Amino acid sequence: MTSRSGPSVVPEVSWFWNWVPAPDSDAQTVTDWTARVSALLDEWAGEKVAAARAEWPAEEPEEFPFAIGEMGQAVARSLLERAAGLPAYVRLFWGAAFVGGDLRWMPLLVTAEFREPRADDPAYLMAEVGADGLGGDVREPVIDYVATDRGDGLRVFALASSEEEGVYGRVDAALRLEVPATAAAPGTDVDVLLRTRVFGMDQMALIGFGVEALMHLIAADSMAAPTGDAAPLRFAAPTGGRDQS
Repeated sequence: MTSRSGPSVVPEVSWFWNWVPAPDSDAQTVTDWTARVSALLDEWAGEKVAAARAEWPAEEPEEFPFAIGEMGQAVARSLLERAAGLPAYVRLFWGAAFVGGDLRWMPLLVTAEFREPRADDPAYLMAEVGADGLGGDVREPVIDYVATDRGDGLRVFALASSEEEGVYGRVDAALRLEVPATAAAPGTDVDVLLRTRVFGMDQMALIGFGVEALMHLIAADSMAAPTGDAAPLRFAAPTGGRDQS
């Protein structure tokens, strides 16, 4: 598309996703994750926090909520608290979106439920993600199919509304994941259901692409390393509560 002022330029959008440690993770895993994520968040948002602190009104009775260098730890603690309230078979992912190299949204939250497939037919997943619409939808959903290296799926975007939240965008996605066998466990199929809700037209326009990027990450992190080590992403299936890797 061109205009009288010259060709239009569409900013490049890049996505970062990371999973929050499961509630049963050992203390060292949580400590290492917290330190790594805190430093990363402070690096990304440090300038914005410093600028906001400098503009904080002197007459404001409350102190600025973050000291420089504390924002990352606060967000990391909040993510761990959110993850702690989820069932064992649901994992919390957090993400960030960069537009033209600049941090735009952070953190974006997605829950991923890992479940045993229902027989051999993945058609039931269409209903699980509301492909034909959910009660709060105000427009017909848009369906996009996604192919990953470890299975195929779909993502559904729809505008929805509720009295509590107003208008928001929902993305519900499903992926039938083909987890390869390892020395420790046989191969298996796992259904993954992802869910997120966003507010603001700018996020609604792009979140579908972000969830698709997350689907590819989950597919990649479900595979064992070439060394034979367990896959990076551990998850638990609800039936029997047994861990799978």
